[in-house]
Amino acid sequence: MTSRLFPLFFIFTIGITACHRPADNVQDAQTRLTSVPKWQIQEILMDEAPLFKDGKHIPHISGVQFDTYMEWVRFLPDGSFEGHFVGAATTQKFQWEAYPKQNVIALRDTATKTGGWNIYPRNVYEDSFEMETRSSVYDPPRVTKLTLKFKPL
Repeated sequence: MTSRLFPLFFIFTIGITACHRPADNVQDAQTRLTSVPKWQIQEILMDEAPLFKDGKHIPHISGVQFDTYMEWVRFLPDGSFEGHFVGAATTQKFQWEAYPKQNVIALRDTATKTGGWNIYPRNVYEDSFEMETRSSVYDPPRVTKLTLKFKPL
């Protein structure tokens, strides 16, 4: 009986893992990001430690707390990116661009052409994605890594 169940278990396991695979490349990541109408913030991490999860702040040793954050974002096929900050009346517009050689999608402020949020295909799934940046703004002079995790709204 065990020998009969093994093939079914194996097929089931392969099916589950195949459905939750990261994007293979920038084009695949682009398709996944633009196919979801809106993405909702799920978690904010600083150097891999959670600061915010499921709508609640989590105390952090640094004392950093995000009162302003994008509660939802969306990627449009024309390269524009809209983000709605919690409590804001309007959305902010940014520009995203794919860089196949570097295997990354980068977000920049449309007015200043600056910013440094990166999305790597390894962090883009059908049901979630992560964007990250490195900055000394939150814990000067130390450079910290910030990661934003999103899920479909």
